[in-house]
Amino acid sequence: MTTATDTKLLDQVYTVAQSYGKLVTFSVPGTKVYDPATGKTTEGSVVSHAVKVTPPAGYNHGLVDGDTIQARDLVVILPKKLTTFTPALAMQVTVDAEVFDIVTIRPLYSGADICAWDIQLRQ
Repeated sequence: MTTATDTKLLDQVYTVAQSYGKLVTFSVPGTKVYDPATGKTTEGSVVSHAVKVTPPAGYNHGLVDGDTIQARDLVVILPKKLTTFTPALAMQVTVDAEVFDIVTIRPLYSGADICAWDIQLRQ
């Protein structure tokens, strides 16, 4: 059940990203399609979503272990409010013409509802 506090938090996370965030593009790779008539496999169309996230930030040096978190990894927060897709590991994120892979996605909850996703990016 969503409470008034949950709705307020959802609005605040969204407002912060819209006010101070950065426009990035989440891209879903097209699925491969096999055509039995030609015997060829072709790539489907890439679907892109342009959204604002919190400004990409590096991790605290004390958290960098060289494996789970690497020195050049970035973290962004994607608000759920008005987001028309759910982030997935297969997606890539373009930030200032640089393409990153999604390494981890952690849902951030307010009560029982997701209000945002904490997303780790790596080149």
